[in-house]
Amino acid sequence: EKNKAARFISFLENVVPLKVKMSKKLIGTDDKNNVSNFKYTNYVEICPLCKDDLLYLPAKTARNLGNIARCVLVKNISNVIHVIDPLSGQTASMTEEAYWRDPIRPIITAARSRLTRYVVLGKEPVPLDVRRNVSKRAPTRKRRNQLAHVTLAKEDDLGINDVQLE
Repeated sequence: EKNKAARFISFLENVVPLKVKMSKKLIGTDDKNNVSNFKYTNYVEICPLCKDDLLYLPAKTARNLGNIARCVLVKNISNVIHVIDPLSGQTASMTEEAYWRDPIRPIITAARSRLTRYVVLGKEPVPLDVRRNVSKRAPTRKRRNQLAHVTLAKEDDLGINDVQLE
């Protein structure tokens, strides 16, 4: 059973940021046969962040993540936490060590709040010169994320009214 627990913890370490504490307690010994019985305990604390959570980073953490804005969205969770600035499209990755050094609680949790579903009716990319808060020293690389103006409508209101949001 100890091996199964170790394998499960190893799996979790590759999937989510977590903190592990292991302990071993002596239950009894048999001096004649030189046998000891131990109780093994594994304590695992999993990062409480989920995809699409809204975070407000401490100033020091934001600086360490490449001077990203302090208000960010969680883009993806793996063994590292990927965040994105919704205003500039800048992304950063936070290691599990950095997270556990200064844990961050979400402002809004997508998993626990009631979110409204919208349909995207149109989109227009924002030109690079119009964007604010974009670092001049950022390396030029293929942009996987791009800022855009979108036209939205509530999914529940489709066919009932023509209210559109930009």
